Amino acid sequence: MRNFIIKTGSILVLCCCCITKVFAQQEPIYSQYMFNGMMINPAYPSMDESSSLTAVGRNQWVGVEGAPKTLTASFYTPIKATNTSFGVSLVNEKITVNSQTQVNFNVSQRVKLNEKTYIALGLKGGMAQFREDNSQLSTTDPVFAQNQSYWKTDVGFGLMLFTDHFFIGISSPTFQSFDLGGKVNKVEAKAHYYLQTGYLWTINDNVKVKPNILLRQVTGNGFAYDINTNVLLKNLIWLGASWRSEKTLTGIVQVQATKNLQIGYSYDTPMQSNLKGAQSVSHELMVNYRFAWSKWKVVAPRYF
Repeated sequence: MRNFIIKTGSILVLCCCCITKVFAQQEPIYSQYMFNGMMINPAYPSMDESSSLTAVGRNQWVGVEGAPKTLTASFYTPIKATNTSFGVSLVNEKITVNSQTQVNFNVSQRVKLNEKTYIALGLKGGMAQFREDNSQLSTTDPVFAQNQSYWKTDVGFGLMLFTDHFFIGISSPTFQSFDLGGKVNKVEAKAHYYLQTGYLWTINDNVKVKPNILLRQVTGNGFAYDINTNVLLKNLIWLGASWRSEKTLTGIVQVQATKNLQIGYSYDTPMQSNLKGAQSVSHELMVNYRFAWSKWKVVAPRYF
């Protein structure tokens, strides 16, 4: 089994390394992605045996006019005795005069390889409305004289290999995008690829350590990465820190308020910034609620 995991990881890394074209990041970036995995990998819900509702609000680059503001809500649930999970997510993001609203539907299926190891495949399909409020611009260019609105659809996929203490996954939540209608000035959607892995070490009954690595790549753009470590204390509080390749340091605190409710906050600060005269830090708040549909069902702790 160990050789199988090593070989599989090598194949996934090789697949990611074969992607080589560049453009700007178009999907939202999350600091608490390790607890909001369906937004990155459509196969993620298969790792959880409980239903889960997550809301995330992100205010990026505070003090910078027109900086990204993102609101996300996602829900997934397993279908009893089928090893299939269904999910839905809503995303609203505004950057300068541009904004988008997405609705995505998700299905994932897991297969048991042995007593401790599973593999899961996830598929995502969605639709997004893009809007340009060009009335805010001071320009005489007739191309930008009027507000615009148009629609796109997109499909994505994810693959995840996991145990109770380890996972590795490759995904492209926006693999292919299709225009609807014929409006001008449409943003050309680029495929996004992610490779993510994590491991949970149990130090003792009160302390667990979970390192994560996330590689991100947009078609036409070089690799970006996040290196993250979280420490769980007494199954109540997660304390974590991340280093992003954009030279950003992140601190994370998450509290298990009840057996069902988890609240998290992250604070991003750039170590090197060209955003002069602005605070340029980022705040992210996450609330997660996991459901026990009957009083006899116990919601197991979520480590990934």
